Amino acid sequence: MKKFAFIVLYTLLINASIFSQNIGIGTTTPNAKAILEIKSTDKGILFPRLTTGQRNSILNPPDGLHIFNTEERCLNYYDSTYQVWNCYCADCQTVIINITAGACKVDFYNTYAKGAPSKKYLINIAPGVSITGCNAGDTALSFNSMPFNAAITINNNGTIAGAGGGGGRGAIETGCIISLILAEQGKPGGYAISTRPGVIISVNNFGIVAGAGGGGGGGSKNPNGQGGGGGGGAGLVSGSGGPGGGIYGSGQFGGCFPITTAQPGGTGQPTIGGTGGAGANAGGAGGNGGLRGQPGQAGTGTFVAPGGLAGKAIGGGSGNSLVNISGGQSVGIVD
Repeated sequence: MKKFAFIVLYTLLINASIFSQNIGIGTTTPNAKAILEIKSTDKGILFPRLTTGQRNSILNPPDGLHIFNTEERCLNYYDSTYQVWNCYCADCQTVIINITAGACKVDFYNTYAKGAPSKKYLINIAPGVSITGCNAGDTALSFNSMPFNAAITINNNGTIAGAGGGGGRGAIETGCIISLILAEQGKPGGYAISTRPGVIISVNNFGIVAGAGGGGGGGSKNPNGQGGGGGGGAGLVSGSGGPGGGIYGSGQFGGCFPITTAQPGGTGQPTIGGTGGAGANAGGAGGNGGLRGQPGQAGTGTFVAPGGLAGKAIGGGSGNSLVNISGGQSVGIVD
């Protein structure tokens, strides 16, 4: 009994010694700055070997957890700050881009990726940040110029919104203008995000992703008169209304001036398209600009000028995805 008690006491003392100091495997004198030092001249350390699917099934992985990915052939570690599995190898490394200031018409390759080429990117857009078009019809965030294929994940906490399309001009009759100018089609709305085949976009959307509205088509004769201008499409940067048509004549001292002019279309608003302008002398009215993510209306009259196409939430390529999370809002088609 006394011998058993001595063994138990000795074991407890040894365990206490081990847990209060650093540990050596293959050495009796581990470095004082290392909690664990391993030495060997003919053996290595074997990490758990998992596929990407097995790795992703680990629930709530702690920051810094390591595995060997058998598909990427590289060590992976979990980054809890950005909630992403990353790797040590250049050909599978995820480059993390944080966007913390607003901008317009962002070309991702020339702004970010040119100096840090990779097959995988994680883009974090901070709350309150707006990425828009600079001018009517612009795409907000473009991946079209990427010269290599890549998988892009966007955690959007801000706003990505295309610019509204401009309204079409109303029809102009003959005068000092040499020939009749028909009513113009409305301009297309800008995409929130545009990409190309081989560059796949996946958006976790906590904010707003919105394609813009197309511009309204211009009005034409009905069967006589002058057409009104089409309304501008909706967008944070909105489309302007198209000019109204008219009859033009020469002035007393030369030049060409409108004698009769129809109404121009109204400028679009952030979420609502502008109203089409009224025609003159019974001419047709211009079409209204489209809501966010909607095409513009066609102009009226004997010649129908179509409205501009709707901007998409994600346009171009295939296999893209967008998931709205915790109140996120998206408007427009995802290709």
